[in-house]
Amino acid sequence: MTIQDIQTILQPELVNRLERKISYLSDLQSAIKNNQISQVYQLLDPHKFNDNLQKILSETSVAQLDSLVADIKKDIAAFLAPELINYVVTNFDFLTLEPVADDTTLYDVYIGDWWDHRQLGTLNVLTVVLTSDDSITSELIETAKLSDEETLNATKIQEVKKVITGLESFLADNTKRSLELQVIEDQLAEISANKSGLFGRSDKVTREALEKKQELLIATQKRMPEVEEKLNKQQAHLLRCEKEDALRQLELQAISAHYVDVPTFITELQHIYVSYMTKLDQK
Repeated sequence: MTIQDIQTILQPELVNRLERKISYLSDLQSAIKNNQISQVYQLLDPHKFNDNLQKILSETSVAQLDSLVADIKKDIAAFLAPELINYVVTNFDFLTLEPVADDTTLYDVYIGDWWDHRQLGTLNVLTVVLTSDDSITSELIETAKLSDEETLNATKIQEVKKVITGLESFLADNTKRSLELQVIEDQLAEISANKSGLFGRSDKVTREALEKKQELLIATQKRMPEVEEKLNKQQAHLLRCEKEDALRQLELQAISAHYVDVPTFITELQHIYVSYMTKLDQK
């Protein structure tokens, strides 16, 4: 078989593949040019679109399509983002979205717009998938089960408060220890100033007892910086625990104002692709 024969055999398939690629890119260009957002998503991932909405089989793999737009995915994401973000903040108005630095395909999603709000997850503009933090959603589900007086950190807060009380008591006794040291120093000075000559046995025993007590008090005094540091750490820990509880309550209130419970809210997030595509098709 000659080279020409081989080329003749392979040519139709190669030409067909090239035509499919050209046709695909042409369709994508047309959808973007005409602002057909739903069509853009269908072209980016026909399997996902069909499985969720049209139930039509596609012969083209996502990997093949992805390779065709690999170098312009961020540009496509920048084009698609405004409409998607508008949909999310309109239908989940208690969520706040912030673009991920240097990646136009991703947005960080936060619950609420208050100071130090927590990140719920990340939204992928190209796939319309919101990947949520399971630990946060689990905390919210557990918080919803508690009574109004209870919090997730209630036990931990009580334990930390007991530790703080003990440390504060130790520090508060510093004045008392300083006075005791002064008294001991005066007593030792008085014994040393005894003019009767050699110390009597009773004076020697007294002096040794006073010196031991003095050493103990001085050792205790040297622990002051260490105890102060521990107190600062425990107070910071307490503040974190109380802050976590406060944030969870704010988050739960925001969700409860729109949904009957947290699981329903989570389900809505998981089905955001279908709801968004349906909304686009209604336009």
